[in-house]
Order: sequence, then structure tokens, then C-alpha cells
Amino acid sequence: MIRKFIILLLDALFPINCSFCGRFDFFSSKLSVCKICYKERGKEQVTAPRDFICDICATEIIHEDCAYCNSRNVFFAKLYYIRIRGDFEREIIQKVKFGNAPYLSNYFRLGVRKCLSSLKERNYTAIVSIPSNKKTIRNRPIPVCKPVTNFLARQTQVEAIIPFIKKSKELQSGKSFRDRFLHAQSAFAIKKSHAKKISGNYLLVDDVFTTGATVNEMAKLLLLNGAKEVDVLVLVKGKN
Repeated sequence: MIRKFIILLLDALFPINCSFCGRFDFFSSKLSVCKICYKERGKEQVTAPRDFICDICATEIIHEDCAYCNSRNVFFAKLYYIRIRGDFEREIIQKVKFGNAPYLSNYFRLGVRKCLSSLKERNYTAIVSIPSNKKTIRNRPIPVCKPVTNFLARQTQVEAIIPFIKKSKELQSGKSFRDRFLHAQSAFAIKKSHAKKISGNYLLVDDVFTTGATVNEMAKLLLLNGAKEVDVLVLVKGKN
């Protein structure tokens, strides 16, 4: 009750307007996107029928084969995604990362509930976040995935952890398809406090799935250190 009162008070004192048009309404106070912009720009996306989607990587199956899974060793057990990347989703990610609009991350909480029951059934030991690059952490004090990760932790009653350290200062963005995979293999390591001490199932949360190089490498590290299975949840998945 006290928490709700504090939230209402903060909304009244410091209203959050829509990051796109500047309007204020109930939607913008929670998501930083007003109802009008949500309806006009966040339209329901058309995806391939579920029968033609790979059960592992959620890629469209063509000629009974999954091109993604057949082209590499896939270490995660299942990929969940909240939105397919379109212009609106791309703009939201950019505004959160570079436009000083951290509240926009809450927009992706709208789609979490569609897969929440499936996630709860997996009985995760922990929800795993990927460490931020030190180069960008001053400009992005709030990671894009943090609101969704915190929401999942509360809903599933599972703790959120960061068991990795980032060894490379380079960014994945801007690299070629091949270089993303090569960079990911040497960019991260498991913390000593977690080395060979991991067990059970884990949910790895990331913002964007393009090539999947980073989350695939993270999944491999978790498996090498004792995890039984690793699932992945991304805010936005690239179009097939």
C-alpha cells in the first residue's frame, strides 16, 4: 500500500511524458510511451506460423531445415523473444542506450507475460545478465534489460546474477557476422566465484538477438561450469 502511494506521488511530482511525442497519460507514466504512439507505432507484428518456427532458436524453418541451427553449434536450449525488431523497436533501443530515456525499457515488459508461464515451468536457478562494457557504462548507467530482468526476478522468485566478467573493451555492434562470433569467443570469462559452481537451469537475458553470438557464447560458458540447460530471453529479435 505504501509503495503504491509513493509511486502515485512520484508520478504527480515528476510525470514521465512520452519519449516520442511529449504527451502525458497513464501509458507514458509507466512505459514512457503514450497510448496513441503505442497504438500507431507499436502495432502487432506478423510472424511466421508457430508450426514453421524452430523450437530452439525461433527462426523460420524453410524446407524443413533450420538454417541457424544447422550453421553452428547452438548451446542454448530455447530462445524466447518479446518483439520482432522493427523501426519502432530499433528506435526504442537507441533512445534507451544513447538518448537518456531509461524508462523506455519498461515498454518491453508488456510482452513478458506472454511467455512468463513457460519460464516459470523451467524452475531456473538464476536469471543471468550480461555485463556492460566499461566504455559505455558511464553513458548508459541503466542497462537496457534491467527493468525486464528485475520484473522477471520478482515474478519467478528467482535471483538475478552476473556471473561473467568482460575481458574485451570492444563492442559487438559494427562488426561483421563472422567477427561477432570470433569476438564473442574471447570477450567474456566466468567469475572465479562461479567457476565450476553452477548447477540447474539458467535464463540468460539480453537486449537484441542479431547473430546470437554473444548469448550463445554465454550459454556455453554456463554449461562448461556446470549448468544443466540455458535458455535465452531477448527483448528484440532480428527478422528471419
